[in-house]
Amino acid sequence: MTRVFHVLFTFFVALGPMGLWAQNSSDVADRSEGVMVRPRMLSVSCNKTSMLVFPADIRSADRGAAYVLSKRVKGTDNVLKVKAGRPDFEPSSLTVITDDGQVYAFIVRYAANPASLVLDFRADLSKSAMVRFSGQSLNSAELAGSAERAKGSVPFLKRIQTDKYGLNFSLEGIYTQKDVLYFKFRLHNPTSISYTLSSLNFFVRDLKTAKRTAMQDNELQCLYRHSWGRPEEDGGQVIVVAVPRFTIADNKKLVIELMENQGDRALSLDVKERKFRKAIKLDHQ
Repeated sequence: MTRVFHVLFTFFVALGPMGLWAQNSSDVADRSEGVMVRPRMLSVSCNKTSMLVFPADIRSADRGAAYVLSKRVKGTDNVLKVKAGRPDFEPSSLTVITDDGQVYAFIVRYAANPASLVLDFRADLSKSAMVRFSGQSLNSAELAGSAERAKGSVPFLKRIQTDKYGLNFSLEGIYTQKDVLYFKFRLHNPTSISYTLSSLNFFVRDLKTAKRTAMQDNELQCLYRHSWGRPEEDGGQVIVVAVPRFTIADNKKLVIELMENQGDRALSLDVKERKFRKAIKLDHQ
């Protein structure tokens, strides 16, 4: 009897992983709303640096162990360099979240001579889990898609432009989507000296204020910015910026400052409250 019990017990133990457990895990998978992010294998060395190139700016990088060394490459926002802090370590993890809401998971192992030192994900069309950042109703992928729609829209704002240093900088449209405002600009540079954009800054300022101070200005946070083309091209450069939705009073104005990278050709636009009434909903585009 004891021998029969032992045989039956062994049978059900063997059956479990193939039958009962598989059925239960299937039920759980059917009810789950989660998305499994399959980790990629990443080999790193003490003497060689591995580079991870992402299609969007890096929002955060979390290492599983201190001996996995990671740091953004200076002068870039989408390249992460990874190295081993000591040889022959136990496998660890690395998780990277980018501004387009994508999550990249890695199993990090030590290798004296990694097979590849550069992993480029810019051509990777597969989609992983997508995150939504605190305080935003739209994730960065949604912001990018809406910015594309704003870019392709027909200009409808007139006479909001400035001509200085031979440059022309104009605001062509204001758009809304949920709690985000999109501003579409065009920058044209017919001069022989090329222009490289450094930053676009947004300030709410009193109409009577002639000079900006920290006390008088309310600077707005930029959620997303993208540009198409170059200022020197015939059609100029199109720039779309997304900021959290806001309103201004009759006695205030929005000041937009465009700054040149390694140059002093700064341009600015003033947008008064009545122009915001012309904003178009992107949902209807």
